[in-house]
Amino acid sequence: MPSLRPPGRAKPSPAVQPRKSKRGLADRGPADRSAAVRRAVTPVARDTVQDRVYAELGDALICGRLQPGQQLTIRDLAAAFDTSVMPVREALRRLIAEKALDGLPQRSVRVPPMTPERLLDLRRTRLLVEGHAAELAAAHVTPALLTQLAAADAAYIAAAEAGDADQELLCNQRFHFTLYEACGSPSLLAIIRSLWLQSGPYIRTAVERHSDQTRVSQRGTRGSFHSRIVAALRKRDIVAVRKALEADLSWAFDLLDER
Repeated sequence: MPSLRPPGRAKPSPAVQPRKSKRGLADRGPADRSAAVRRAVTPVARDTVQDRVYAELGDALICGRLQPGQQLTIRDLAAAFDTSVMPVREALRRLIAEKALDGLPQRSVRVPPMTPERLLDLRRTRLLVEGHAAELAAAHVTPALLTQLAAADAAYIAAAEAGDADQELLCNQRFHFTLYEACGSPSLLAIIRSLWLQSGPYIRTAVERHSDQTRVSQRGTRGSFHSRIVAALRKRDIVAVRKALEADLSWAFDLLDER
């Protein structure tokens, strides 16, 4: 390996300690420089790209930007994310394990199609799990929580009246997960997120169908469910909180049952 010393400088005797240089790292050995760099930066996890792909696909599912029955290939997704196929493949494996996607041959996946059986199963499970989370949250109500929920509800109503389905679904997610996080159960939150991944494409269908059937001035009425939840939370009425939450979850499934 070529020497890093300037040409013409004599190599010091091993017995002589090299004098300290005011230039610091520039004159230190490779080991010292490497240690200094490790102290200065934080290692980047190998699965960072995978996590980003997983998060983006998760948002696309929850907001219904991926439609029921839609097929996706690993190669197309890798091109869309401008990454290699490996992080896409690993992200898809996670989503398949969460029942949010179906694995198919030829390196492809599919958003599960909307069937009466699947809708009924998701409806029952969401009412059970999210209803319990709402009950637990009702026991931890704070003024800050009520303020956050009211703000999320206002943004939700504005998005609905504007006909912005993406923003409406994001605000709806914000409202519900602000409520569920107050329950203090990470295990419940993980289950709920999985349920939202599975049902997001269907809820988007319900939102768009309701928007087509109602006038612009009436679209914001979907937020009345949230208002009822907040009102029940103010009273710390656990039974009323759960009933309002179940009514909120049920309207979309009721609309889909009419198809």
